[in-house]
Amino acid sequence: MTAISRFCKWAIDAGQLTRNPAHAIERPTVPTLSPTELSAEQRTILKTLVERADSRRHAAIFALGYWAGLRISEVATLRIDHCVLSQRAGAITIVGAKGGKIRTIDLHNEARKALIAYLALDASATEAREPDSPFVFTSQRAAALRRRDQPDNLSPRGIEHRWQQLKAQASHAFWPRIQDVTFHDLRHDFAHRARSAGWTLEAIAVYLGHQTKDGAPAIATTARYTLPTCTQIREQLKTLPG
Repeated sequence: MTAISRFCKWAIDAGQLTRNPAHAIERPTVPTLSPTELSAEQRTILKTLVERADSRRHAAIFALGYWAGLRISEVATLRIDHCVLSQRAGAITIVGAKGGKIRTIDLHNEARKALIAYLALDASATEAREPDSPFVFTSQRAAALRRRDQPDNLSPRGIEHRWQQLKAQASHAFWPRIQDVTFHDLRHDFAHRARSAGWTLEAIAVYLGHQTKDGAPAIATTARYTLPTCTQIREQLKTLPG
């Protein structure tokens, strides 16, 4: 209907029509679709690929998406001085997030351990971060970027490239099951798992950085993240009492 309406507007501008016949047509309500929730099999495949990659950087990046629900841009711009890590607890402060918001979140143990392991890499290791950089994840061209007074962090595009490389290691049998999984889907899946674990929408909103302009939790956004999937509804139908 939108395409037809636009065509009619063009026809009016061209002098072919005097009015838009599509303007008064009531458009049907399209149901909101639930963002991706990974299946148990997809989660197992992805975690297995991370383990087999034997890359501390891959593991840390994956953990921040899967266990902390970070956006790809938030992973890319995470700064070393915004990480507080110990053997028992960990927290990170995310600055420059969507909408310019700032939030500090505690880390799940899996995310904390993966980040500590990555930061403990010897500086001579191939995938180690540049020690002079303020960022946790640095570009392979970090030195050249600094000479040009440009940020030397690993870009969102670079993270996406490594994400695709990781998925490409899947066998032919498993590839079809994960080929369409994006890094951002890890964030959506985190929200679903948090909701299943009993988190309130307010808690998920605060953790993921869903906030209104006045800083209140943006529940409507979080609710879209945690809508039941068709698969969940199908399974619940099986338990409906007669």
